Amino acid sequence: MNKKISLGLCLSLIVLSVTATFAITMSFSKQIYNGIISNLSQRSHSYESAEEINRLISNYFYGDLAGYNNNLGASVSEGYVNGLNDESSYYMTSDDYTAYTERVESGTVGIGIETLFDYTKNQLVITYVYEGSSAESEGLQEGDVITAVGGIAVTRANYVSIQKYFTGNKMTSVQIEYLRNKKTKVVQPISSFDIPSIISDEINGVGYVRIKSFYKNTASELKEKLTEFKNDGVEAVVIDLRNTSDGTMPYAAKTLDVILPTINGGNIAIAKDKNGKTRETFTADNSSFSMTFAVLVNGNTSGPAELFACDMRDVKQAKIIGTLTAGVGTMQEVFTLDDGSAICLTTALIIPKAGENAVYDGIGIIPDMDVTIGIEDANIDLLSEDQDTQLNAAINMLSQ
Repeated sequence: MNKKISLGLCLSLIVLSVTATFAITMSFSKQIYNGIISNLSQRSHSYESAEEINRLISNYFYGDLAGYNNNLGASVSEGYVNGLNDESSYYMTSDDYTAYTERVESGTVGIGIETLFDYTKNQLVITYVYEGSSAESEGLQEGDVITAVGGIAVTRANYVSIQKYFTGNKMTSVQIEYLRNKKTKVVQPISSFDIPSIISDEINGVGYVRIKSFYKNTASELKEKLTEFKNDGVEAVVIDLRNTSDGTMPYAAKTLDVILPTINGGNIAIAKDKNGKTRETFTADNSSFSMTFAVLVNGNTSGPAELFACDMRDVKQAKIIGTLTAGVGTMQEVFTLDDGSAICLTTALIIPKAGENAVYDGIGIIPDMDVTIGIEDANIDLLSEDQDTQLNAAINMLSQ
C-alpha cells in the first residue's frame, strides 16, 4: 500500500508554498493562507471534512486511483482559487503556466491565420491571413472554410481544440483541408510565423489598428505601425479594441506610453491594493503621436483594453465608439508554486489617469457615441466593411 500524507497537511503545504514573481516572502504566503481561513476552528473543521472525503474515496471509489495522489495537489490549489468566485483569478498547471509565459513575453508562433467559427453556417472560417506567413505561401485566403485538420473533420463540438493546431509547436506542419468556391483543397503549412498582436489597414485615408492583446511586443508593434502611418501622411487612426481582453495591465500601460504625452508627473495609472496602498504605478516616458484617434469598444472589451480606452479618451481626447465595456478594472499578478504551476490573482484596483472618478471596475466605460451592430448576434470578424456600423461611424467622424 502506498503511504499517503494527511490531506490537511497537504492543504497547508500547498498554500504555504506559494512564491510570487514579485519576490513574495514566505511570511506573506502565510498571510494569504491565514486570510483565506482565519478562524482556527473553521480551519480545523475544513481539514476534518477533507480527511473524511479522502477516506471515503480511498475506501469506496470504484475506479482507478493511480493518479489520485498526483492530481490531489493541483485540485486543491485550483479549488482554493475557484473559491474566490473571481473570473480574473485562476489556476494554471505547469504546462499552462509555461504556455502563458511564452505567449505574454514572446508572442505566439503559428501558421499565420486567424479563424472564427460561424455558428449560423457551422463553419470554421479563415478571417485573416498574415502577410509573409506559411499560410499565405500555401495559398490560404480570407473566407476559406476549413473542413478538416490532420484528417479530423471540423465540427461545432471540436473546433476550439482544432484551432490550437494553428499556433505553437514551432516548425511543425499541419495538414489543412479547406473549401473555396465549392472546391476542396489540401495544404500543409508550417508553424514558423511570429504572429503579431495587432492587425492594421488603411481605409479611405484613415489608419486602422486592431489590438488583439497586450503582450510584451504590442507597444513596439503599435509604435512601428503609427510611425508608418505618419510617414504616409495619415493623420487619423481608429484603434479597435472590440473583443480584446487578453494581456496584462503593465503591457497595456507600455502600449499607452507609445501614444500618451508625459504630463502631470507622467502617471498612466495607479494600482491600489485592498488597503488603499499603491501596489504599482504606471508612467509615461515616450513622446506622443500628434494624431487624431477614435477607439472602438464593445461588451467584450475588458481589463487592459479598458484602461487603454479610458486613458485615450481622458488624455488624447479620443472619441470612444461602440457599446458599454465589460467593467473589469482590476490588476492581476501571477504567483508561481513550487511544482511549477501558478495562480493568477486579482491584487489591485486600477485608478486611471483621470483619477478615482474615472474608475470603471464593475461599471464599464460608456462610449461617447453609442453605436450598435445592426445585425443580430453578429460577430465583428465575419462582418464586411459595409456591415460594420461601428467602424464606419469612426471613419466618418475622423474623415470630417
